[in-house]
Parts: sequence; C-alpha cells; structure tokens
Amino acid sequence: MADRYLAIFFVSLSCLYRSFDASAGDVDPLYRACISQCEKTGCVGETCFTHCEYSVDGSSSDNQKEPLYRQLTQRDCPNDCKYHCMLQREKERAALGFGPVKYHGKWPFKRVFGLQEPVSVAFSALNLAMHIQGWLSFFKLRSKTTNKRISYDYAGLWNIYALLSVNSWFWSVVSHSRDVELTEKLDYSSAVALLGFSLIISILRCFSIKDEATRVLMSAPLLAFTTTHILYLNNYQMDYGWNIKVCVTMGVAQLLIWAIWAGISHHPSKWKIWTVVLGGGFGMLLEIYDFPPYAGIIDAHSLWHATTVPLAYIWWSFIQDDAKYQTINPRMIREQFGAKRERFEAKTNKIGKGSSWAPQAVPGATCDAENSRLKNWGAMEGAWRRAGHR
Repeated sequence: MADRYLAIFFVSLSCLYRSFDASAGDVDPLYRACISQCEKTGCVGETCFTHCEYSVDGSSSDNQKEPLYRQLTQRDCPNDCKYHCMLQREKERAALGFGPVKYHGKWPFKRVFGLQEPVSVAFSALNLAMHIQGWLSFFKLRSKTTNKRISYDYAGLWNIYALLSVNSWFWSVVSHSRDVELTEKLDYSSAVALLGFSLIISILRCFSIKDEATRVLMSAPLLAFTTTHILYLNNYQMDYGWNIKVCVTMGVAQLLIWAIWAGISHHPSKWKIWTVVLGGGFGMLLEIYDFPPYAGIIDAHSLWHATTVPLAYIWWSFIQDDAKYQTINPRMIREQFGAKRERFEAKTNKIGKGSSWAPQAVPGATCDAENSRLKNWGAMEGAWRRAGHR
C-alpha cells in the first residue's frame, strides 16, 4: 500500500501497462511504409513538418532552427511521423469498418494542446495534488502534537514515502504529456523507487519494527535490489519483461502483507486498508478490460487513474489515523487523566497503598461525569493493550 497503495495496484499496473512494446498497429506494413516515407519527405499526406530532415520538395532542412516550444517538448521528426501515420491508418481502418489497434503498446490518442494523453495527465495531476494535500495534513498533525515526548515511530518513513509519491506522480504527469526516452526513464525509475520503498515500509509497519539496527537490516537488501534494478533499466537495457516481473512481485508482496496485517490487527482504521485494496481491485478490472479511447481521449487506463484519486485521500487518512492511534498509549493517557483522577480520589478518600490505576466506579449521581471519564480511560488503555501496540 505504500504509493500509491494504490501503489500496490496502481504502480504495479502502471508498470504492466507500459511493459508492452510490440503491438498490432506498429507491425502493420502500411504504417511502417508511411513512417519511412514521412522521414524521407517530411510529410504525411498534406501535413508536412519543417523539423524533418527533408521538406516536401526534397531539399534539406538541417539548418532550419526548431521553434522553442518544439525544443522544450522534444518534438522531432520520427515521433511526429509516428503520430500522424497512426492517425492516418486509423482513419483508413475506420473507413473499412475495423476498430482501433494499439501502436507501440498504447491506444491511438489525439493530442490536445500538445498533450499526448490529456485525461491521464489531468488525473495524474489530481493524484499528485492528493498526495501533496495528504502529506501537508500529516505534517500539520504531527506539528500539533501537544506532548512532544510522545513520538510517532514511523513519521520519518511516511515523509520519505510522501516525497517518493509526489516525485512519481509528477513524472507520471510529464510522461503522459510527452512520452519520450527521457520522460519514460524518469517515470519508470520513480515508479520502481516508490514500489521498493512501499514494500519496505509495509514490512516495517506491519511487523512493528522500531529498532534502528533491525530496520537497516531489513531494508538494506531491498534498497540494494531496487537501486540495482533502476540502474539496469537506465544504463544497460530497458527490459520491459523483466521490469514487469519486478513490479508485480513487489506489488503483490506488499499487498499480501497489508491484507494479512489488516486481518489480524485491532487497528480501528483497518477498514480503510480494505477500502484501498477493493478500490485497487476495481481499478485492475479496468486495466484488464482495457477498452480503446472514446473519441481518442478517454480510455480504461485514464479511468483507472481516476479511481486512484479518492484512494490516495483514504490512504493518507489512514496514515494520520495510525499516527494518532500509535501515540495513544497508557503513558499519554495517564498524563491526560492522571492528575484529575488523583484529585478525585483524594476528595473521595480512595487513595491508599492498595489503589491501582484500574478505574473504579464511584457511587452517587453527582459523580456520573467523573465515572464516565474513568471508564473511558480504562477502555482506551484496554484497547491499546489488546492491540499489542500493533
């Protein structure tokens, strides 16, 4: 569940979605011939590109300076040729009564304001906003802690998780806007980094590992593997098949860890974990169905991005609840209620050598309010002890 626990589904499925390289569209001979012709002439039908090697009259255009916006968006001849040849082939297929096919592992999308997948960009941006909002809320919650001596043992880990989540969603926005080699590598690398750390934090939190030496011992192998895998993808080979195996393995592992923990834990907010798991399952159905984009804009993958927006909010709500739950312990309860209890027992002559911290009922209708406070204290302490500090 750590990114997009969501990331359990959301990053794993993101890797799955991007793992296919060869599709029916890009092996189409007519599509390939169109690209070859475009790169020679700089034109697809009546559409020509000044930044291709040759213009429509066959003269070289190497000395033509590309516009600034093309330099910033890395528009180039091969990519524009692929895009416009794809649109042309889809028009030809539609005229013959055939449905759309994938090109280079993706459905044919129509660019809107230069964005390659505008709806996915919008929902990725909303996910980014949800994680920023959740992180800020978590930070404010910790800053408002009244007793600074009581700390949340996993605060630092969740802050690192937030940084990785924000980074991953940011590059998701960029990659869906313009999918070139650089943005692809950054998107993959940030997603794998988030998945690796998500697996680490699921182990540390679910097994209540708080000792620093033990944390390092448990985290080091996973950190080493994740780092090696990222370096392999960026510097040796962008192996889509191997990458999907790594993503799915890490995603399923943390999913099982969180699911088992939610099943045996007494955590009062564990239902939020199940909500995220079930919501992620619904998102998986969208990925499996994977229908082509309606009007060339909205497809199953973009709708799956939409499902992760509320899940991100719920997950950060769980993190905040966990921080509150972990800092409600007998020591804090004693500090909050101890002074009042001692004053009350002094007034009722109940303090003695045999007195204990177990709440005791006090007779008399005038003592109902105080009895209620003591019972609440006992219930809170009992729940904390039954939970075994989980």
